[in-house]
Amino acid sequence: MKCRGHARHVWPHGCRLIFLACLTFGRGISLFAQAPPIVERLSPDTVCYLEWRGTAAIAGAERKNHLLQLLHDPAVAPMWTALTTQIERSEPKGPDGITRLLMPDLFSLLDNSVVFGIVASPDAQKASATGKAASPFATFLVYDLTGKADLIQKWRALSTVASKTPVEVTKYDFGGTSVEVRATATGASYIAQTRNYFLTSDRKQVIEDLITRFRGTDSESASVTGLAAYGQMRKYVGSDPTLEFFGRIPDLGNASPGTKSIHLERIRAIGSGLSFDGEGTRMRGAILGDASPGGPFDLAGASLATFQTQPAVEIAPAFSISRINLAAVYQLFTSAVVENLPGQAAHVEASERAAEAFLGMPVIDALQLFTGEIASMTTYADDGTAEQLFAVSIQKPEAVLRVVRALASTMIVSEDSSGPQAFLDLAYPYQDPHTHQQRRRFYYLAVTPQMLLAAPRKAMLRGAIERLNPQAADPPPAGVLANSDYAPLRSRLPERLSGLGAADLDLIPWEKIVANWESQAASSNRTSQQPPDWSWLQPGVVSRHLHFALSGWWKDSNGIYFDSYIQ
Repeated sequence: MKCRGHARHVWPHGCRLIFLACLTFGRGISLFAQAPPIVERLSPDTVCYLEWRGTAAIAGAERKNHLLQLLHDPAVAPMWTALTTQIERSEPKGPDGITRLLMPDLFSLLDNSVVFGIVASPDAQKASATGKAASPFATFLVYDLTGKADLIQKWRALSTVASKTPVEVTKYDFGGTSVEVRATATGASYIAQTRNYFLTSDRKQVIEDLITRFRGTDSESASVTGLAAYGQMRKYVGSDPTLEFFGRIPDLGNASPGTKSIHLERIRAIGSGLSFDGEGTRMRGAILGDASPGGPFDLAGASLATFQTQPAVEIAPAFSISRINLAAVYQLFTSAVVENLPGQAAHVEASERAAEAFLGMPVIDALQLFTGEIASMTTYADDGTAEQLFAVSIQKPEAVLRVVRALASTMIVSEDSSGPQAFLDLAYPYQDPHTHQQRRRFYYLAVTPQMLLAAPRKAMLRGAIERLNPQAADPPPAGVLANSDYAPLRSRLPERLSGLGAADLDLIPWEKIVANWESQAASSNRTSQQPPDWSWLQPGVVSRHLHFALSGWWKDSNGIYFDSYIQ
């Protein structure tokens, strides 16, 4: 059967729906205690997948989970109404007697499980041999049609009539299953339905493999769940999530020299899981592989029991600290450029010589002045404006000061010192959003023997320097540390960390923040867009349900791990 008309691929809408589900329901990425039926049938060539397990997986959880309670709070209803209106406006109309899909229809699709994934394409090499470029990967989507077949057909019909992209639609039979092919000048998509599953892919061999796997009643074929990397990840992502992610690095035998130079093959698996069990919401996961020196794991700094920058930032309502190896980032980037782009070695060398002349030292030496810790804290002014202080651990402060002077020379308006600290006042131009006049905004830096600090107010710098003084008396707990949830949540993480973040949600002035957002929206000259409605974010709505958030990540010889909580 052949016809000509207008259509568009259906599965990208499914991707959007999955993403919306992630944002709306927030449930997470587990993998393995009992692999769900869809995952059990996926090919072992699967490179990565994201699975939504259906709303049944969170049924009843809102009775105790604080985040779900917030989403179900009547005060949040205006947000859902605005979201509904926006999505319905973007959905295609329903001509020729076809009624358009409304939000209840779209959200009801989330009742069932769906998987979006990427598979190493089995026909890429064959296609390349014919002289036609082919991607080594193909995409696919599998949706459980139970009770939703009519909605999917309606959705497909609406997508077809609303599209302005001409396609050629054909069908063929594959072992008794009809496959619809929608071809354009840039490629083709394949759509099929077998048993109670809706299947789609952008590669013929993949759709036929999916049909074979999903039209049977068992899952005895080899699948992604049999991969060693899959089994290694299972304990790091939780046992029973609603949304799950798994990824691995495929065979890089035909990869470019630049890709090989950063040794991605050392990464065995990536996984993550978000759980709503109990009152708190937990997200955790890992990147597993060979973390010995010389590979991508070098980007992460060492895990230690303390953070040098923490005293500078921990008194705020929210702070974040990470250890990053800046020199390793630079070396991996330059090696990838040199190896991947022929003839670029001379350009990289010339750029490095120019940077050395500008900075007064080689780039790698300048980066090694920054010893890896990068921290920030967020406080709020009386009008709800967020103010951030940044702290970066350093060595050789005089050399750091030379680098800062070189990089910010055109913005420095004054410089003074106080003991071992040097202060620099910077000014840069900006356009006033109210008057549209060009004005100057000031920013302040401080270089201490162990730290480079930056803030929008000099008083913030001086306060941080006082807290970093080892002779200073220990102040009473403030900000995040004063919250009773901090200690028990911190105890759930390992003692030695490479990164730590926390936020006391009760200390965030939501009412002032919303008023500030609304003021900025009202003064904006972009009147063509309807500003967001933040009326739902009333005082007490968030704090009625959510109080504290904490996250951490760490590293060992087998990979990088992360864990976070919000309650």
